[in-house]
Amino acid sequence: MNDKLSPFAARLAAARKSPAGALDPALVPADHAAAMAVQAEVARALGESVGGWKVGIGGDGVPFAAPLYASALVASPARVPLGGYVVIEMEVAFRLQRDLPPGEHTRDAILAACDRVVAGIEVLRGRFGEPPAAPFLAFLADNGANLAYVTGGASGELRTLDLTALPCRLAIDGKVVHDRAGHPHGDPVEPIRRYLAAANDRLGGLRAGQVVTTGSVNAPVRLDAPARVEVDIGGVGQATLEIAG
Repeated sequence: MNDKLSPFAARLAAARKSPAGALDPALVPADHAAAMAVQAEVARALGESVGGWKVGIGGDGVPFAAPLYASALVASPARVPLGGYVVIEMEVAFRLQRDLPPGEHTRDAILAACDRVVAGIEVLRGRFGEPPAAPFLAFLADNGANLAYVTGGASGELRTLDLTALPCRLAIDGKVVHDRAGHPHGDPVEPIRRYLAAANDRLGGLRAGQVVTTGSVNAPVRLDAPARVEVDIGGVGQATLEIAG
């Protein structure tokens, strides 16, 4: 392990290979900037490249972002080991055809930088758990607890689709657990716009070819046993995931 890593970055990097143990509250980053500095340390220590980003708006109203490692991006149909438990989120993502640098951007400018809207499934399991069990800033430093991200069907009709009212259906082992239209932030582009206005990552930002996902459409679902996950986002596409024992 690189002895130049900060203590929390060293714990997170080690936890990718063996159980993390209890979280020392003294190691939790003090603010968003410190958490994102830890993200960068861990990625470099692990030799991981960034294949995408998860962006969102926290409960405190502050926008945030966490990297999705290229190694964590998998195409549907996908298979991910259970490893104890996982948390499942259905998400609306966008694929970038050109860079989106930090700063103020209009919604139209953001959409012009994208060539696809994508149906996605995020698989989460935090090295120290997820909020509220783990502090939000520890969760943020831990890449927002990302374990894997499944990219499914996609559409290039970004200008004609009503992105604010996409029908979103999630089924677990054939049982529908979410079936309604819309995004928690109204417009899935809004978390991207808000984050770019305050961007402070240390890993190169939102780049062409990356996938940018915009937060869970459903109430997150914890799975403690193998299951089949099916997502259908109307007008966009479908994605399937087998959680294997």
